[in-house]
Amino acid sequence: MLKLTILHWNFPHQVKVCICIELACRQHRLSLEKSFLIKLAGIPQKQYKTAFSISESLLKVKNNATMEQLGVQFSCSTHVTKATKIHTFYSNKINNRQREMGHDPLDLEGPLYKCAAFVAAAKMSRSKTNAREFCTTLSLSTAQLDTISKDMLSFKDEMTEQQVSQTFAQKVEARSQQLGQNSSNKTSVKDDDLLWRYYPTGALQSVYNQDFLNWKKKMIALASS
Repeated sequence: MLKLTILHWNFPHQVKVCICIELACRQHRLSLEKSFLIKLAGIPQKQYKTAFSISESLLKVKNNATMEQLGVQFSCSTHVTKATKIHTFYSNKINNRQREMGHDPLDLEGPLYKCAAFVAAAKMSRSKTNAREFCTTLSLSTAQLDTISKDMLSFKDEMTEQQVSQTFAQKVEARSQQLGQNSSNKTSVKDDDLLWRYYPTGALQSVYNQDFLNWKKKMIALASS
C-alpha cells in the first residue's frame, strides 16, 4: 500500500484513491483498466493525467520499466534494440551538453523519454507505433512525447554516422585479428582494398579522420608483416 505523507495534496479523495491504485499496480507490474479508473475518478482524462503526474512527483514514485518490458507491454518488441540505442545516444548527448554548460545531468530514465525513443525508432524504421496508447496507459503528455521524439529524430544523421563508424571499427578489428592469425600465409594486399571492401560505400569520407588513419596504418602493417 502507498501511504500518503503529503498534507497539501489538493485533489478530491476519489481521485487520490484511483491514483494510488494505479501507482500500486505499476509498481507490481499488474494490468489495469485505465479507462474504468479514470471514469471512477470522476474527472476528465486530461485532468487525471495532470493529477497523476503531480502525485507521482510528490510521492517520488518512479516507473522503472526497462525498454524490454515496455516493448512487450506495448507490442513493439521489434523496436527495442533501435529504441535503446536512440535513448542511450540522446541521453548522452543531452547530458554532455548539460555538463559543458556547468549544469547537473538530467534524469532521462523515465517512461516519457523511453517511450519517445520507441516512437522515434518506429519513424526511423518507417513503421507505426501507437503513441496514444503510451500516453493513455502511462499518463504521459501527448505534446511532450511528440516534442521529445522529434528532438531525438533531429540527431538521426549524427546517430547514423556514429553507427557507421562503430561498424567500421568492429570490421577492421575483426579483419586485423584475422590477418594476425594468418600471418604465416603472407599475401600481398593493397592497403586501400581492405579499407573499401569493409567500409560502406560513400561513407568513408565523412569519417576520414585521425582515428581512421591510425586504423589504416595498423591494417597495412599487419597485412605486410
